[in-house]
Amino acid sequence: MDKIQSYMNNKLSIISSEASAEEAANKMLEDLVHSLIVVEDDKHIGIVTDVDMTRKVVAPGLDPKETKVTSIMESPLITLDASLPMDEALLSMRRHHIRHIVATVDGQVTGVLSIHDFAHYHSLNITDPVSEFWSNSEVLLDEHTFKYAVDKLLSSIADKLGDSSKTGKAIKDKEPLPTISQYAIDEGLNDFSYILRLATETE
Repeated sequence: MDKIQSYMNNKLSIISSEASAEEAANKMLEDLVHSLIVVEDDKHIGIVTDVDMTRKVVAPGLDPKETKVTSIMESPLITLDASLPMDEALLSMRRHHIRHIVATVDGQVTGVLSIHDFAHYHSLNITDPVSEFWSNSEVLLDEHTFKYAVDKLLSSIADKLGDSSKTGKAIKDKEPLPTISQYAIDEGLNDFSYILRLATETE
């Protein structure tokens, strides 16, 4: 699988820890980004996103001029080395319930990978019916919709493969996901197997 560094946003948009939520929102609009790295004393201490703005400022009715980014940012930063494969990024996002991963090279922050970048990556690299699974990036993080999407994918794959395929038959026989995944690997369905591995590792 391709590496994080191939799909992350290399342009780092930063904002001071002393800035307000209003300043952060304007900075996002100016830079055309969905997240900002929060900096204090030349150190990267957190990340603030457009989702944070909506859920933590707008929804509760806080004054964006008086709300500091430090009170709504996600901290500490969840980072991964940019040389790691893309599936490691998604696993980390799901484990930590976040939509952005900060990428590093030699321990230094160099970019940001969002859940939308991950969905875009799969839309370019995977063919139907698996591509339909990845078409909605929110599926990747929400547990209920993720399970629903996996069940729908299993049904679609079973219909496509039929009983002549060990994978298709295993799905229809409702065998455990690890068993189905192994059959999928044996039959060269690696992209499908990857989704099943993701489903079992994050249960």
